[in-house]
Amino acid sequence: MIIFSSILIGILLVFLAKSYFDFARQTKLFRAEKREMEVILASLSDGVLQYSADKKIIFMNPKAEEFFGVKQKDLFGVKIVEDLWDDKPAYRALVEVIYPELAPFTQAMGGESFSSEKGIEIHTSRPELRLFVVSKEIKSAGGGGNGYAKIMRDISHEALISKIKSEFVSVAAHQLRTPLSALKWTIKLFIDGDMGKLDAKQLEFLNRSFETTERMIKLVNDLLDAARIEEGRFGYEFTEIDYLDFLSKLIKNYELTSKEKKISITFLPAKDLIPPIYADRDRLSLVISNLIENSLHYTKEEGKININVSLEKNYVQTVISDTGAGIPSGEQSRVFSKFFRASNAIKLETEGTGLGLFIARNIIKRHGGEITFVSEEGKGTTFTILLPIRRELIPKKESPIVEEFLEGI
Repeated sequence: MIIFSSILIGILLVFLAKSYFDFARQTKLFRAEKREMEVILASLSDGVLQYSADKKIIFMNPKAEEFFGVKQKDLFGVKIVEDLWDDKPAYRALVEVIYPELAPFTQAMGGESFSSEKGIEIHTSRPELRLFVVSKEIKSAGGGGNGYAKIMRDISHEALISKIKSEFVSVAAHQLRTPLSALKWTIKLFIDGDMGKLDAKQLEFLNRSFETTERMIKLVNDLLDAARIEEGRFGYEFTEIDYLDFLSKLIKNYELTSKEKKISITFLPAKDLIPPIYADRDRLSLVISNLIENSLHYTKEEGKININVSLEKNYVQTVISDTGAGIPSGEQSRVFSKFFRASNAIKLETEGTGLGLFIARNIIKRHGGEITFVSEEGKGTTFTILLPIRRELIPKKESPIVEEFLEGI
């Protein structure tokens, strides 16, 4: 019996020894992998921050330490609560990233960012620190919440570059607009015969020059509008407008052009009563006019343009569809970018600055609305605009935009 017990004890000791060495080997491998991961994270140009569900810092790479001006070792055991900066002002930027609602400015950004992730643009209380932050929940093997990780990119430099670029465009456009306007009216004097009689050939060349000058002036005006939008100083004057009456009058402006191009425009107003909306008449006119003009440019003879209006809960929905050239699927993600023109539109040699939809999107956003589209090359495009009926859904003030310099990062 004693011999049998000794054998069992021996087997147990061998098993325990094997288990210990297996555990030691796995621990060593885990530690090596952890060190390797930390080396990789330390070398990143983006900041990486990991914290637990109870808001205690687990890991910060050197770039994150640089962003916030604090070291990870100084945060050991510190719970990052909302009022932490009352006692420790140096931690304010860190608190604002963990609690974005406390930051001076935040804006959700969609999918056009690095790694094609949705994130938040955060302007911290330190003017020189603007971050684009992508957040991920980290779950334990059991499926429970284990904390969060934030990947942060400093976009302060890109913001400065964008600002300088916008200011340059604004100054250049201003300098061009005055001489172009003078040239346009000088040509008009000759066309109208105020400077003497001209033969048919001379009139033909002058009319071409007049049209080219008008296109140049439109480009300059679009550049100025885009620069003002980026700087948050486009300027809006909101008033109550009868939306259906507004649309009806606007569509009538295109009756002659549509007849000349043999394109039908059908306006289908809502059957429901549409209450007055609170909007800037001139700015909204830019949006609708741009969409109708695009449809006219890219739709062939005998084509159709339909404009439908309906009431969707707290919003007025306007759908503008055409049977035009459509937008290639591979280019649709850039439709609302500045200077975008679809490859098939360029082949058609149609006019356009590539700024209209960029301007339109920002005007609709300023109204608290949305603009989306679906398109199929060779079959047509449908744009949908949602405008709020309730005033409280409209942003209280105009803000500079930050999306343009994030594209392609």
